[in-house]
Amino acid sequence: MRRVLKGSAFATSMCVAAASLSLFCSGCAHHKVQAAAPLTVPPVSPSPIPSQDTTKSPASIPAPSTPAPANPVSETPPTLNPKPDTPKRPVATTPPASEAERPAAPQISPQISPSDKSQLQQQASQYVATAQQNLHHADGRDLNPAQKDMVDKIRGFLDQAQQAIQGSDWESAKNFSQKAYLLSLDLLKTL
Repeated sequence: MRRVLKGSAFATSMCVAAASLSLFCSGCAHHKVQAAAPLTVPPVSPSPIPSQDTTKSPASIPAPSTPAPANPVSETPPTLNPKPDTPKRPVATTPPASEAERPAAPQISPQISPSDKSQLQQQASQYVATAQQNLHHADGRDLNPAQKDMVDKIRGFLDQAQQAIQGSDWESAKNFSQKAYLLSLDLLKTL
């Protein structure tokens, strides 16, 4: 049993020693490492060009056996990161369909129960009748520009309500006729 305790104590002390050694070798966390200043190297002077002997004639100088390679000068500098070629979009070959060839867009209308439909029809009819009666009160009167504008708006809403009734759009018919009715009430107040 003592051997086991001695062995575990030894292992524990080795772990502590290893941890301490790693902390010691890693250095202080607050110590900043600074790089050494860069070295400057004096430029190398070119070697002196031997002077030509003026006593020799140019004919006695041997011609080079191979011509010196020409330094190609590029007009555009090379690019380090060339852009990848982007594929071109295909061109549509079919001409666009004309307005006459296109099918009509489907009309989306909410499904209304028969009782709701009957109620909307009744409300729209009442609003239209009342708005028209209120408009007749303005007939033959000298109206100011604001009143004339209200009359035009009421007639516009009544026209839209009639179009909705013809198209069996009872929700829109009720909304347009209600707007005409409310404007006609405001018109009556100003007469």
